[in-house]
Amino acid sequence: MLAGAFKRAAAAIVALGLAAGSAGAQSFDGTGVVKFGVFGQGNWLDVDISKPALFSVSPSGFGGGVSAGYDLVSKGRWLLGGEIDGSFGDAREKAFGIDYGFDYMLSLRARFGVFPRPDWLIYGTAGVGWLGTETQVGPGLKNMETVFGFVGGAGTEIDWHHVILFGEYLYGAFEDRSFTLAGVRHNYDPDAHIVRIGVKFKVGHDYEHEIDKGYYRRGDSLK
Repeated sequence: MLAGAFKRAAAAIVALGLAAGSAGAQSFDGTGVVKFGVFGQGNWLDVDISKPALFSVSPSGFGGGVSAGYDLVSKGRWLLGGEIDGSFGDAREKAFGIDYGFDYMLSLRARFGVFPRPDWLIYGTAGVGWLGTETQVGPGLKNMETVFGFVGGAGTEIDWHHVILFGEYLYGAFEDRSFTLAGVRHNYDPDAHIVRIGVKFKVGHDYEHEIDKGYYRRGDSLK
């Protein structure tokens, strides 16, 4: 149910991009632009446990967060940028009396994208991330760790009336962890699936009203 709701929301954002026409443009003078974003997200995690027994759990839940980034746009067609973000929320599942939880994720990623049209960006992203984990076997018996890993994904942004609407999917593959809790050895390997929908704001001077709009009328296809 949660996955279906986020898929429908992401499809709506793409449909808005197709219908937005000349609502706006993420086209700047080439010196770059700073963006600040806020978002809501759904968290789906796959955790393979090898000790104290061989099994897997799939914690899920909702959260939200903030992001900040810097983008360079070349000729209104190509984007190269970087982004840092932090998200918080609760994703938990209990198995065999053990509660597995995840509280936050931080990531630092590069982005590379293309503009099918001036107000619509499609991009890929890759970088590193940190996932806050929590394992509890009873009152006061808790282990909390931050695990490191690779984060990659893809997304879309739509410039719409001076704000940017965006949808994004991220996959995180994090390192295996081992620890002893209440005299029992625990080994686990977490992966994360994140779906985000939010809004971004451009910080500083926006050059979209100073560019040569005729450039797009003379060449609407990718070059």
